[in-house]
Amino acid sequence: MFQQGRDGDHLMGVPFECDLCHYRNMRKKNPDFSKPRDAYLLMVIRRANLDACWARASSTVGGNLRRAVLDNLEAAVRTGLEGSEMLPQLGWPKLEDRVGMAGAVQTLTASLREGKYAGHLQPDSARRTRSWWNNAYGAGSGYVADSIFTNADKKVVESTSPLNGEWYTRFIRGLRLRQGEIRKQDLPFTSKIVLALDKICEIKWRWAKDVKEKSDIEDLMSFVLMEFCADLRGEEVPLLSLKGLLTFWEDTLSANTPYIMLTLHGRFKGETGLRWHCIPIPVKTKSALPIFKWIGRAVHRRVNIENRHIGWFFADDQGKRRKMSYYEPMLQDHLMSVQENIEGVIPNSIDVEGFSLWRSGRSGAHTEATNNNVPENVIKTMGRWRVKELARGTNPALPMNQVYLRVSNAVPTLLAFASSF
Repeated sequence: MFQQGRDGDHLMGVPFECDLCHYRNMRKKNPDFSKPRDAYLLMVIRRANLDACWARASSTVGGNLRRAVLDNLEAAVRTGLEGSEMLPQLGWPKLEDRVGMAGAVQTLTASLREGKYAGHLQPDSARRTRSWWNNAYGAGSGYVADSIFTNADKKVVESTSPLNGEWYTRFIRGLRLRQGEIRKQDLPFTSKIVLALDKICEIKWRWAKDVKEKSDIEDLMSFVLMEFCADLRGEEVPLLSLKGLLTFWEDTLSANTPYIMLTLHGRFKGETGLRWHCIPIPVKTKSALPIFKWIGRAVHRRVNIENRHIGWFFADDQGKRRKMSYYEPMLQDHLMSVQENIEGVIPNSIDVEGFSLWRSGRSGAHTEATNNNVPENVIKTMGRWRVKELARGTNPALPMNQVYLRVSNAVPTLLAFASSF
C-alpha cells in the first residue's frame, strides 16, 4: 500500500498529472536529473501524488473504474459513440499549479522535522503549513472580497486558494492514512495526587529560604487547584485578574458557604473579543483539598508583601502575565518527588511527564466528579461555563460586576462540582 498507484486513480474526481508535469507546472522548465535537488523534488512530488490517490479506498477506486468501463462499452456497442465522444476531457493544457502541489511539497518536507511523540511531525502538525500558505495567498493576488455567508457571529469567505481545494484535502487524508497518528492525552489529576502534591510542596515551602522559591511553590499549587476545581484548561488559568479576585475576596469568603470567585479576563476558545468570566470554587471539599491555604498564601504575598492589587494574578516581576509553560518544569519536579517519596499515589510504571498543566486538571476533574456520583447536569454546567446560556450577555462591554451578578445565581450548582472532590 501507498507505494504505487492503482488502475483508476486518474478518474477519482481530482486532477491527476504525472511527476514531470507537476514539476513543469511549478518551475516552468524541465528538470535536470543530474542535479540532486531536482531528483529530490521529483521524489517528493511522487509521494504527494500517491498520498492524494490513496485517500480513496482500493474498493472505491476499482468499483468506479469497472463501472466506467462497463458503461462505455455498452454505450459504444449500442450507439456507435467512441470514447473521445463520451468521456470528459482529461488533462489540463495550461502550465500552472492548480492543485497546490507546491504546498504539498512544503507540507511533506515540514513533516520530516522531529515531532513530540514521533521521529517526524504528525499530520495534524504538518498540515499547519496550509494555514500560513492560505494567509499568504490571501494577502496577495488570491484575495477575494466576497463572502458566501455572513451573520452577526460568523462569516464564510470565498477562497480560490488551491490548498482549500479537494486535491490538497485528499493529499492530507492520504498522508494521515499512510503515517498514522500517535495521540497522547495528559494523565488526569486526582484528589489523591493533589493532596500528595500538597504534602511535598508544603515541606519544600517550609524549608525554602529563597523568597522566589516560596512564591513559585505558592503559584504552582494555586494553579493546580484552580485548574482542577474550576474545570479550566491550562491556558485559561493565567487569565485570572488579581483586581477581580480581590474585589469579591471578602464577600465570598464570608458567605454561608465560603468560596473563592475566580475572575478571568481575556480571549477564550470559541469566543471573540475580550470577556469577563466568573467561576466559583469551594473552600471546603470532601477530601479537604488545601484550596484556601495556597490561594490565600498567594494573595497575602501579592497584597501585603508585594503591595500589588491590580494586574494579572500570575505575573512576573515586570507585571507581565506568566504562561503555563513557566510552571510545567516545577510540576514535573514535584510530581517526581511524590512518586519517589509517597507510596501508592503514582506507580513507578507511570512516567510523570504524562502529567501536564495543559489538560491534566480538566480531565481529572471530569473523572473525579463522575466517580463521586456528581449529577450529570452539574458536570455539564461546570464544564460549559463559557456558553451563552450560563454567561448570557458577557460581551466585551459588560462590566465584571454585572457578570458576577449573573453568575451568582448559579453558585450553589457550580460549587457542588468541586465540593465532591
